[in-house]
Amino acid sequence: MVLALGVVVAVSGIVGMMRVKNEARWIERAVGSILPLCGRVYVMDDRSTDDTASIASRMERTTVWPTPFEGLDEVRDKNWLLDRIVEDAAPKWVLCIDGDEALHPADVETVREGTRTGTYYALRILYLWDSENVVRTDGVYGRFWRPSLFRVTGDRFRSKSANGFHCSNAPAAGKSTRLEARLLHYGYLHREDRMRKYEWYARIDPDNAREDRYRHIAIGDVFPPSMRTKWGGPLKLEALT
Repeated sequence: MVLALGVVVAVSGIVGMMRVKNEARWIERAVGSILPLCGRVYVMDDRSTDDTASIASRMERTTVWPTPFEGLDEVRDKNWLLDRIVEDAAPKWVLCIDGDEALHPADVETVREGTRTGTYYALRILYLWDSENVVRTDGVYGRFWRPSLFRVTGDRFRSKSANGFHCSNAPAAGKSTRLEARLLHYGYLHREDRMRKYEWYARIDPDNAREDRYRHIAIGDVFPPSMRTKWGGPLKLEALT
């Protein structure tokens, strides 16, 4: 088994990267989904108040580092984490996902094949909604691809926001290529989580017109399902295939 894992690491040179906070419900599923690809998974815990860090630290080939920072700055955090990863593992590729999402098991080999060429890849995000067998497909939810797999070249994370908010999961240099691999996003699965996220964004970033003041998150919950915004609506749900 050790030899088999060593072959995977030598061939793919992939490590996992995650910046997380209070994801105890999903962290085991998230880390476990990329372990078949990654020689090691590195988790930066942003002062979680639940069991996120302890759950992740018990998983095989997983390193958890507590944040040394105060305050919210995704760009700063991800650049710090990437630097630590390069120092520790010198990987060729990094697969960066959130703590509330998981790589679809059918797409593991697709990601592995992607590392044979290219530099930046975007993976498709499927937003689970009210059921683990249902996804939201209206507006941006049905066509959202996020850069998440990248070759380590020395490029840095950046953000269009002055406070380092809305930072991608890959450094900003270069144009990403779409890879037919799916990340299942659990963060909006339950109504109470959508409400919590909507209210948090409304408090932290209340006047962001570019994000339509985040009203698209709450279509069907706060706002009527028929509502249409810049990024979503009317609400459309489809079976996960």
